[in-house]
This record gives sequence, C-alpha cells and structure tokens, in this order.
Amino acid sequence: MSESTAFGPAGSESAGSGSDGSGSAGSRSAGPQLDPTPSLAEAIDAAAAVSMAAPEDPAAQEAPWRAVFALKKWIFIARGSDDEPSPFAASVEGGPAIFAFSTADRAIAAAAGFGIPEAEAGRLLAVPLPGAAGWVASFAEVGVASMVFDAPGIGATAPLANLAAMAVWIEQHPHP
Repeated sequence: MSESTAFGPAGSESAGSGSDGSGSAGSRSAGPQLDPTPSLAEAIDAAAAVSMAAPEDPAAQEAPWRAVFALKKWIFIARGSDDEPSPFAASVEGGPAIFAFSTADRAIAAAAGFGIPEAEAGRLLAVPLPGAAGWVASFAEVGVASMVFDAPGIGATAPLANLAAMAVWIEQHPHP
C-alpha cells in the first residue's frame, strides 16, 4: 500500500465529524461519541470471522456487510486540510481504495500502520449512514475503485460501484 492520497470529487461536501457535525476533521478527543456500542462492534467481528472461514458462502459474505451498514456512522482517517478533509486512500491490488472503520481506535491503529505521523493519526471523519455509502461511492468519479472496512483485522472490501446498491438492498431485505 502506498502513502495516503487525498481524493475528492468535484463539488463534494466535506464529511461531518466529531459531535458538532461541523464538517471539519475531528480529533480523537471526540472518540467515545464516534464508537458504536460494544455489541455492534462484536457483531461485526463475529460476522467477519464467519465470512473469512467460509469465503464461498454468500450468506457468510453478506453478514459482515449487514453489520457494517447497521452502524450509525463510518469513521475515516482524515487527510487534507481541516477546511476540506478527505478520507485516507491508498493503492491496493485493485486500484485506489478508501479505508473506513467501525471504531476510532481501529482507525487510529490503522493510521499508525500506514505510517501516518502520530500527530495526524487522530484526525478522523465520522460520516453518518445511510449517506456515508453514497458519499464514499462518489469518489469513483476521481478514480477510487473500492472501500476497505476495518483493515487490517477484517479488511472487507467492496467495489465503490456496489456500495449504494448494497445499502439499498440491505434496507429492503431485512435480515431473516
């Protein structure tokens, strides 16, 4: 993976963050409001473990994404200026990918793993769902190919072209 690249489609709005929704990059001091309930974070981890154990099972592959879309917000490592933050992206095998996270701690740990300086690793964006899926998908306009969720631990990957459709499908087909 390469160093971060700031991507931003023309005319896109900055994502809100922190507790004030100001549209500027927040810091870890707003962390507790960023994180989901422990049970939801555990559900994501459990679904991901089943998914990794059964890569050919469509239901097992769907389960982590259902949990991811059940979050109130996705968290991103903020890059760029506070006035115009963008989500961290890096080159992966299929092209540029945006990295999203379920918790602030996972985002900060990943930032450190990507070599982002400690002073910048706590700058986070929190984007509420369901709008987060469309917002991330809009980065396809500038060449981003996919989104990776909760890397490196889970690392579930989805093409940006599928994100908005996934959100709609999950909403229209409640879990059995």
